[in-house]
Amino acid sequence: MFAFTTSPEQQKYVAALRAFVAQEITPIALEHDRLGTTPLHVYAKFCGEGFSEPFFRGDDAPRPPYLVTFCLAGEELGYGCAATASLITLSIFLNRLVLTLVGDPTRSELRRCLAAKPVVTSFAASERRAGSDLLSLETHAERCTTGYVLNGQKDYSSNLRHATRVIVVARTGEGRSSDAMTWFLVPTDSPGVRIGERWPTLGLRSMDLSSLELSDVVVPQSQRIGDEGRGLRLMNDSLSQSRTTIAAIAVGVARRARDEVLAFGAKRVLYGDKLHKLQDYRFKIAEMEMDIAAARALVYLSALKYDQGADHAKEASIAKLYAGQMVMRVTEAASLMLGSVGYTGQSVIEKLFRDARHTAIVEGTEPTHKEIVFASLLRKGGY
Repeated sequence: MFAFTTSPEQQKYVAALRAFVAQEITPIALEHDRLGTTPLHVYAKFCGEGFSEPFFRGDDAPRPPYLVTFCLAGEELGYGCAATASLITLSIFLNRLVLTLVGDPTRSELRRCLAAKPVVTSFAASERRAGSDLLSLETHAERCTTGYVLNGQKDYSSNLRHATRVIVVARTGEGRSSDAMTWFLVPTDSPGVRIGERWPTLGLRSMDLSSLELSDVVVPQSQRIGDEGRGLRLMNDSLSQSRTTIAAIAVGVARRARDEVLAFGAKRVLYGDKLHKLQDYRFKIAEMEMDIAAARALVYLSALKYDQGADHAKEASIAKLYAGQMVMRVTEAASLMLGSVGYTGQSVIEKLFRDARHTAIVEGTEPTHKEIVFASLLRKGGY
């Protein structure tokens, strides 16, 4: 059994981060969304005030517990802005992976960089014809005297224009074998690296999403992440953590939508009375709260299982699948409850509704997660 309670340290962390979000993220989120600009200074201040420090404790251990606190951070950041939450959590998550999986001198160099300033790291796996089906990817790495030579093109890589490093998933074997993929850490200023088109997006407009071109990019052996041919295994292990965090961000977005509707209902007068005195309004808020509570429980079940050393792949898929559906229901209901205001840029609800769609698409669509849940059920049985 898994009993979830936050520690006094975690409660103090959440309280401080909630104040940080209210002061540094919430007031500027709409403007950055409108302009499509990335608030890198917020990431710098997040790290500068020590909020990233808990996630780099014990990074020499094979599996240090961190995911519950990380999801608490993702939830609070998502409340302020899903795009900013994605910028911060993705960079920290990828930097943790690199520190855990590479050796020196690459690890020592990254430690020095992290000590000096926040490091934005991107991840390049998806291609036009290889999204959920990574065994179809065409980017390849060939051995050379100093390491590997990479060639290919990637699409839909987050934060790429601001990244100093990008993790590239490339083919080192033939066919659809599970040992055909390998990860590489590539500095974005390497010869042969070109950052291409930035993709316009429905939501998360202040987060950069771009293509990556690799032309005879030489990568030293020391910048290979993990053993050759272990890329798919690394992907499966890391995705469960990342999917849980994405679900936590969605919970934060839904909480924000609920609170915006509550504030609107306390002021809006309809038929001579405050909106929040109407039963239909109150019942819709209650349904939102039930949805949020259920998604939140699934998120922290997955995170807690990881922190306790258990397999949480099924729980991560369930959490992300449900949170993706939940956040769409909550933000759509919020948009309808605010009427014309919810449809226009006069309210943050319009942005929240657009941002919500991201959860159900990124890192595996709904059918992908249903397959994972069903396969786990066949292997291990249900609850």
